[in-house]
Amino acid sequence: MKKTIIITAIGKDRPGIVAAVSKVLYETSCNIEDSSMTILGNDFAMILMVALPASVSVSLLDKKMAAVRNKLGLSITLRPLKPTELKAAGSGNAVPCMISVYGTDKPGIVYRISDFLARNKVNITDVETKIISPQQNPVYVMMLEVNVPTPDRLPQVTKALAALAHELHVDITIKPIESYQL
Repeated sequence: MKKTIIITAIGKDRPGIVAAVSKVLYETSCNIEDSSMTILGNDFAMILMVALPASVSVSLLDKKMAAVRNKLGLSITLRPLKPTELKAAGSGNAVPCMISVYGTDKPGIVYRISDFLARNKVNITDVETKIISPQQNPVYVMMLEVNVPTPDRLPQVTKALAALAHELHVDITIKPIESYQL
């Protein structure tokens, strides 16, 4: 049976983090099936979904990651996934969309928008936030990739997002995007 794990790694950003972690995976014949990696402030964060060969246990892989932890000062965790935790490919009739949010930075933007999306059964698949031009009038930017449950719900969600934008004093746009398979 296939063993799949989630690896998280975070630490001070520097060149070589991806190479060091992926080298251990390569040397143990593990396969990175899905990943997200980014700089957050001064830290670098990785989330990897990794398939392990039958000959490699989670504890063995964890021991091999010790050198990377020590050399780069990373916090690395490995979590086995149960077969029921593996997401099936595809999202049915869902419409993949990009939502962009621009406005004056203030607390609650992420909560209010994510709460709205959750209540409307819109699944968030990716989120990035940044504050741009922080010197004088900081502008908050949030980009979300989402799946609207069905095509007929898109106009309703779009209209409700416009009302929320007015309430929050931000600009919100939602546009369908082409689905991609990496």
